[in-house]
Amino acid sequence: MRGWPDLLVMNVGVWIILLSLAGLVISIYFTLAYYGRVRKARWVPEILCAREGSSCVTVLQTPYACVFGVPNSLLGIIYYLGLIIWLNLRISVAGVAAFLVAIATVALTVAIGVSVLLGFYLIYALRMKLRINCPLCYAVHAINAVLLILLIVPVR
Repeated sequence: MRGWPDLLVMNVGVWIILLSLAGLVISIYFTLAYYGRVRKARWVPEILCAREGSSCVTVLQTPYACVFGVPNSLLGIIYYLGLIIWLNLRISVAGVAAFLVAIATVALTVAIGVSVLLGFYLIYALRMKLRINCPLCYAVHAINAVLLILLIVPVR
């Protein structure tokens, strides 16, 4: 019988996929909210901040919601999709393609590392500057931190 550490290590790819999907869903939600597509939407539960004046809508209206003029959540969509594609390619390629996947591995790890560092600043800005509590923001920053750990942990 295998212990919990063995199961976790064996299933790093599954964890990466699940966390990437969760991050992707949150990023899609924030992107739709950023572009005004979920305000007063009855199909979105109120707990997801879909109402005018909610903390999520307020956060999306600040300068902290964009990097280089692009919504953070849109960059998140690109990243999480890239991570899912990368994981699937990593499993099924060899030769020159494996070299390209290795380069993508480094690029994705650096990107998530930068995202985690930026996340610390954004959490600071949320709490200290904006004085806003945003559970979905915290969730996506936690997802990014765990993904960084999973990408740098060697798999047996």
